Amino acid sequence: MDWKLLLEYIKVLIWPTVVLSLGLVFRKQLVGLVRNIDSVETPIGGITFQRQAEAIAEEAAEIEGEIAAEISEPTRRVEPAGDQDDAGNDAQNVIEIKPGRFDRELASLLRVAQSDPTAAVLGAWKELEAALADVIPPSNIRYTPGAMIQRAELQGVLPSNLARVANDLRALRNRVVHEGDVMLTSEGATSYVTATQSVIDALSLARTPQARAIRYEHAVLRAIADLGFPIQQAERDGDWDFFVNVDDRQVGVVVKYHGRGRFERYELKRLAERFPASAVPVLVVTNIPLSGPVVEFNTVGGALPDTAIREVVQWRNGQDEVHIVGALRRVAES
Repeated sequence: MDWKLLLEYIKVLIWPTVVLSLGLVFRKQLVGLVRNIDSVETPIGGITFQRQAEAIAEEAAEIEGEIAAEISEPTRRVEPAGDQDDAGNDAQNVIEIKPGRFDRELASLLRVAQSDPTAAVLGAWKELEAALADVIPPSNIRYTPGAMIQRAELQGVLPSNLARVANDLRALRNRVVHEGDVMLTSEGATSYVTATQSVIDALSLARTPQARAIRYEHAVLRAIADLGFPIQQAERDGDWDFFVNVDDRQVGVVVKYHGRGRFERYELKRLAERFPASAVPVLVVTNIPLSGPVVEFNTVGGALPDTAIREVVQWRNGQDEVHIVGALRRVAES
C-alpha cells in the first residue's frame, strides 16, 4: 500500500477523535456559548419576552371584560350589611372605578421603557406589588410577592384566573432580575408595563362588591356540588340562586354576600316576604356571622311562620362543609 494513501486514511480517522475530545474538554464553555447565542446575541429572548407580556395583557383585558359583563347584569344585586335604618337601601348596579393612583406612574414608565427597559419592568412590578398590598388585610408579616398573590386569592379579592396572570408577570420580572436570559427591548418593556396596567385595572374591578358577591355565589355552588349534591340552576330573574336535590327533595338556595357586619333579623324578615310558606323550602347561605336573633330563628323557628325560609347558615370555605351539609339536610326534612 502506498504510504501516502495510508497517511490520508490516518488523517481521516484522527480528526473526528480530536473534535470529540475537544468537545468533551470544553463542553461547559460550548453550552454557555449556545445559551449566549440563543438569548443575548440574537433577539430571540427579547421577542419571546415581548410576546409573553402581550399575551398576559390580552388575558387580563379579557378577565376585566368578563367581570364587567357579569356585574352589569340587571339581576345582580348586592345588599350591604349595616344599620337597620339603611336596610332598605340596596346597592345599585353601578360600577364606578375611579382612576387609580397607579395610572400616572405607569404612564411615566411607558416613557421610561424607551430609554431604560429594565427600569420600566422593575417599576411596573413595584406598582403591581403596591396594588396587591392594598387589597390584602394589613399584617406585620412581610410577604413575598408569590405569597402576597396567594393570600389575595385566598381572601377572595383576587380571582384565580387573575392570580395566575399576576404570577405570570412575576415570572417575567424574575427572568429579568435573576436569570438574566432576556435581551430586554423597549418594545418588550412597553408590553410589560401595558400588561401590568391591565392586571391592575382588572384587580380594581374584581374588588367591587358586585364582583365579590358573584365569586362567593359561585364558590358556594361549587362547594355544594363537590359534596355530591345535584344542582339545578335557577332562572336569572328568579328569587332563588339555585336548587339542590337532597335525598330526592328540592331545596332552594339563596346566597347573600356582605362586605361587613352580621346577618341581622331585619334582613331575614325582608327575605321572608319574597318566599311565602307555600314555596320550596329555602336555605339562606351567607359569608358573615349570624346575629343572635337569627341564630334563635334557626333553633326554634323564630317568629316568622309564614315563610319558606327554614334556616340561615354561614359558609366561608371548605372548613364549613359540615355546617352546610347539616343545614341542607335539615331544610330538606322540614
